[in-house]
Amino acid sequence: MEITVAIVCSNDRRIAKCLTSIPKGVRIIVVLNNPTDEVIQIVVNDNRVETLRFDELNLGYLRQLAADNAKTSGIIYIDSDCEFGENTIEYVSSELEKYAAVSIPLRFKSNSFSTKIVARCRTFTTPDDALFMPAAFRVDIQKFIGGYLYDKRLSWGEDGDQKKRLENNNIDFCISEGVIWHRALNFYDDAQSAMRLGVGRLIREKNGLSRSRVLWKDVLPFRDIKLSIQCAKLVGLLPALYHLFVWRPSYKYGYWKEVFKNGH
Repeated sequence: MEITVAIVCSNDRRIAKCLTSIPKGVRIIVVLNNPTDEVIQIVVNDNRVETLRFDELNLGYLRQLAADNAKTSGIIYIDSDCEFGENTIEYVSSELEKYAAVSIPLRFKSNSFSTKIVARCRTFTTPDDALFMPAAFRVDIQKFIGGYLYDKRLSWGEDGDQKKRLENNNIDFCISEGVIWHRALNFYDDAQSAMRLGVGRLIREKNGLSRSRVLWKDVLPFRDIKLSIQCAKLVGLLPALYHLFVWRPSYKYGYWKEVFKNGH
């Protein structure tokens, strides 16, 4: 199946490596969001790239904009700080012939103690079957799952409801044989990411896509301990301790900070 690679980018110069990892002959759409001059220069120097621009920070809108402008039967979404593993695009292209969607395993690079712990913990927090970013879809599947791939109301947490919409319509997806590599994240980087995920959870709640969190349940540690035990069984003690004392608190902090800031 012919596919388009879709990338949203603002000021991330690592998009150069991302583009380099895409084989020749593959269509690319880069959706620019308040881009720096350096990013613009990187993108315009690659003659494979079609550029779109929308300067409001709304990932749901930005990702859907790529789907709305894709001229191929399939589309793969990848973040600008990631790179395709060897033959991944070929794998996904073949998999989309059989399935409406493909969840692409995300692996994190590591170059230090903290980045190794994060990489192992992410195996638990970003499971291969979650259909989070990165992911690929047949473009025509939109008509069966609400008319869109990404909900334009979801400025954050935009990749949290695709799996549910597919399952609600009895549409199968597969886990790709390929892999995408994410840049190394240290404890601080990953905690910031967890906070943004917490904000995304609240946005989904406001749009009726997730159940509301309960403050007293988040204050009590029982669910956190249960999840960290599961993490320990999967990837070991140190990542589980990181999950318990850093990742989960960061996620909840991002959520509740936004709640109290907006008076909800």
